[in-house]
Amino acid sequence: MAHASVLLILADPFDAEARAFAAVHAATGVLRLTPRDLSREGWRLHLEDPKSVIAVCGEQRIGSGEIGGVLTRLSHVAEEHIPHIAAEDRAYVACEMTAFFLAFLKGLACRVSNRPTLQCLCGPMWSPERWRRLARDLGFAVQSWPTLAALSEEAPRPKSPQTVVTVVGGTVFGDTRLGPLVQALAHAPGVDMLQMEFDGDGSNATLLRARPLVKLGEAEIAAAALTLFETRARHIA
Repeated sequence: MAHASVLLILADPFDAEARAFAAVHAATGVLRLTPRDLSREGWRLHLEDPKSVIAVCGEQRIGSGEIGGVLTRLSHVAEEHIPHIAAEDRAYVACEMTAFFLAFLKGLACRVSNRPTLQCLCGPMWSPERWRRLARDLGFAVQSWPTLAALSEEAPRPKSPQTVVTVVGGTVFGDTRLGPLVQALAHAPGVDMLQMEFDGDGSNATLLRARPLVKLGEAEIAAAALTLFETRARHIA
């Protein structure tokens, strides 16, 4: 059975949620792509001719016209992702693989969620401080973190999250009263998927941190992620 389009999920080899997601949806054309695959023969990437791209995922060669979308969960290639590379070469190879994935993702015409930035392959992997600054600029309350001087005086440390809210496309999972905030936070940097942690809920919620990786292990979130890719995995008899 062949597929008219494939949804690639780019992840590190230790990402159990990505592995399970690909296994559950393999019959509909979902394939897991890891840094190990870049060491397989057959890749082709010409920046001046994006349509000639060929990706290699496991034993499969996939042309650009067959890629219906890419769900990115890999921030960068790390040395521990490529144990098959000689130890003395891993740091260099990891950097080169990260650069290759960046060029590969930026050259694709299909949906890539989240689109890579120069700092991270899966979207804005910003510090908590930067996310809180963005939320404040958008007019929302944020959790104030103590300064180093205050911490040295044994001031209370930032609280653990009481509420986790996820946005996938236009859908909000969790405390929907926070919908305007989480959608604004996702819209500002142009990301499709964002998970946010809050101190409190509803009108009492203040943002602690955010990250562009969502919990694909939750069925509703996984289903919403799939709906972002309208051209994914159509069977050809």
